[in-house]
Amino acid sequence: MIKVVLVEDEMPARKKIKKYIEKLKHPVEVIKELETVEDVLAFFTNDPVVDLILSDIELLDGNVFGAYKNLELKIPIIFCTAYNEFWMNAFETTGIAYLLKPYSFERFEKALEKYLILNTGKVYESSNSVLLEKLNSYLNKSSQETKVFQGSFPVKTSKYTYFLKVDDIMYFQADYGVVFAFDKENKKHVLNQTSLKSIEEMVDSEKFFKINRSELIGRIYIEKISRYDKNSIAINILNSKTILKTSQNKTAEFSNWLGI
Repeated sequence: MIKVVLVEDEMPARKKIKKYIEKLKHPVEVIKELETVEDVLAFFTNDPVVDLILSDIELLDGNVFGAYKNLELKIPIIFCTAYNEFWMNAFETTGIAYLLKPYSFERFEKALEKYLILNTGKVYESSNSVLLEKLNSYLNKSSQETKVFQGSFPVKTSKYTYFLKVDDIMYFQADYGVVFAFDKENKKHVLNQTSLKSIEEMVDSEKFFKINRSELIGRIYIEKISRYDKNSIAINILNSKTILKTSQNKTAEFSNWLGI
């Protein structure tokens, strides 16, 4: 029995992973579910008996890599995330696989097979070189796989459904479980999604950046930026009087994203 800890702050994502686990041929038991970096630090500080970690990267209270580095964990980690820019960080820890959301059961199963191979030392085709070749091939395929992003979002009204192009969206805004999209005419649209994180998984991280807990901004609609205060940046949006601002923990990352 593989004892697994699930690090994920989104309930739908946890349900999906547990559904996939039920389909596996090898028995797996989820012994703990953690939603925050603080939870991760508290749980693993006690040195629990864990075989494998299935982990998202961006959690409710920040990035999980800081916790893993501080803990100096020796437990293998399969990362399950919507962010393709962290794969190098993942393999600098004890990461053995990097699954980009949305991922299929087949990819999830292959990641678990990789864990079993590394854990048991079982060599197929009676050759260590063949095994290493297979693992390297899997790693390269995982890191180079192209993700298909959403081209438009369906917007339902009482009479019909229309489709809002992603390229026409200046920014997304989440408010108490409702997600809005503001288009280039500054018109507000109510989307079907209920969280900003679900939107992040559907759009290109090169084009959109989450500047705070409730707003995700499109790069091409940034008119200018300025210092809001010591720890935040003010962002002026094209064709709009709206000014958005970064949260304190997103400011440096946002500057790097812009290349400044």
